[in-house]
Amino acid sequence: MFPLTRKYIQLSTFLLASHPKPVADAIEKYRRGFDENPSDYWHHHFQTIDAQICQSAAQYMGGKAESIALTDSTTMGLGMIYSGLKLEDGDEILQTVHNHYSTDMSLAHRANRTGAKVRRIALYENPAQVSEADVQKRLRAAITPDTRVVATTWVHSSTGVKLPVRAMADTITKLNKQRKANQQILFCVDGVHGFGIENQVVSQLGCDFFVAGTHKWIFGPRGTGVVWGNDRAWPKVSQ
Repeated sequence: MFPLTRKYIQLSTFLLASHPKPVADAIEKYRRGFDENPSDYWHHHFQTIDAQICQSAAQYMGGKAESIALTDSTTMGLGMIYSGLKLEDGDEILQTVHNHYSTDMSLAHRANRTGAKVRRIALYENPAQVSEADVQKRLRAAITPDTRVVATTWVHSSTGVKLPVRAMADTITKLNKQRKANQQILFCVDGVHGFGIENQVVSQLGCDFFVAGTHKWIFGPRGTGVVWGNDRAWPKVSQ
């Protein structure tokens, strides 16, 4: 048994966070209310609670409550977005080798169903020598006229590297200005390991979709997650 040091507790948040007392108290409050009268409790809350949660999420993430979907986890959010991408035969999905297998498998299944193709690239070789300029250069060089989606991960659990998502978004935005509306690139980010620990307003990060669980660094209830998408992004996935 290892001693329960402060460092160990911090690293455990990498997977699942312990509930802070306000969160634990709220969970117990709602559980008690549901147990006391399940039928009335459900009828009183099922039409309003999602909107209230989305409004609270929007206050933290920026943007509108209508831009946010609630999920059970990052994996569920990635599956929901990637399995609904509106793609055609020959379209290209560009993803990185640093992504979680939830992204890998969701994109592979979507490609199989639509005839799109998936190509994987490395945005760096040595985690200790990553530079914003090199990431942008590699991304720009990898994008082709067929590229319709770029799927990446903000903070990499395997290396600790935090990608310069804002700079990557600027690169994609510049390329999109040269493309017709139906050929523009959708920029999707798995942000779970940066969400809550980075001082960043999600709606200003520059991506089109941001997917995360809220039971890690944001210390939310286990089994909760969010998807944020901008006005351009949501019409590009099947609801």
